[in-house]
Amino acid sequence: MSAAETIAAQFSGQTQMRSETAVFVRMEGPLAVVNIGVSTIKIPCVGFFPPVTGMPVRVDWVDGSPSVTGPTRPLSPLGQITGTGTPKATVTVDGVSYSLYFRAGYTPAVGDTVEVNWSTGIIQGKVTGFQTAEKPAEQAPPGGAYDITIRAKDSGRYQSDWWGNDPWASDNNSGIWVYGTAISDAVGAGTVDSAQIFLPLVQEAGNASIGSHAHSSIPSGAPSLANLTALPVGGRGGWVDLPLIIGQYLAGGGRGVGVTAPGAGGYNIWRGTNSDPLSGAVRLTGSR
Repeated sequence: MSAAETIAAQFSGQTQMRSETAVFVRMEGPLAVVNIGVSTIKIPCVGFFPPVTGMPVRVDWVDGSPSVTGPTRPLSPLGQITGTGTPKATVTVDGVSYSLYFRAGYTPAVGDTVEVNWSTGIIQGKVTGFQTAEKPAEQAPPGGAYDITIRAKDSGRYQSDWWGNDPWASDNNSGIWVYGTAISDAVGAGTVDSAQIFLPLVQEAGNASIGSHAHSSIPSGAPSLANLTALPVGGRGGWVDLPLIIGQYLAGGGRGVGVTAPGAGGYNIWRGTNSDPLSGAVRLTGSR
């Protein structure tokens, strides 16, 4: 027996499984009628029974035998009445509309926030409110020396009256990276001893300078840059040292880093956050 035949024999007894998405139509006896692409088939329904007509469901195939195992995503128990009628009302849950029966004694009204029991497919009635999870307070990292890296939330280049994602420093463009309050959240009340930024260089030509700005997100107009320091040719890519004054300024929060080409002759390009998630990442060291 060849090596290939030996491997095939070893795997021949293993279970084969795959999953795909279908749309539930109805129950027909113990079987679920579902649409998969352009085909309608009848298959067993296990796990979640019964689904609601029109609901996207997961179909698992085990050794060639399919079965409906449940919805394709968790179902919220809360929805909003978007259409009335008898004996069913239309309720929209997470952007998907369902036509469901409702409990006796409840009169649906458009706009009502209601509870849905997905086990029975019944609208339970209007709710007076619901609990929302409270976001836990962010805690500053423990004291002592720190070495942290914070990724940029967004990046861009400004030219005339439009923005693109890749930062440029050229005759007609200035580029920036923004961080929201992520840097101040990470540093807390600590001090900054050194700062670096990751610049995924695509092209360098002519002059270029790096500085700071007071924008927490991409502004509508041209960015305003300060604390400008020239970037040397050959030192505009990878991890680049930032002047300490910029690192300390960034720790205040709601501020960012920018690049520009003062004068004329600059044509420098870096990849933005859309193509390189590490673009504009800032590394700070210090103590708390």
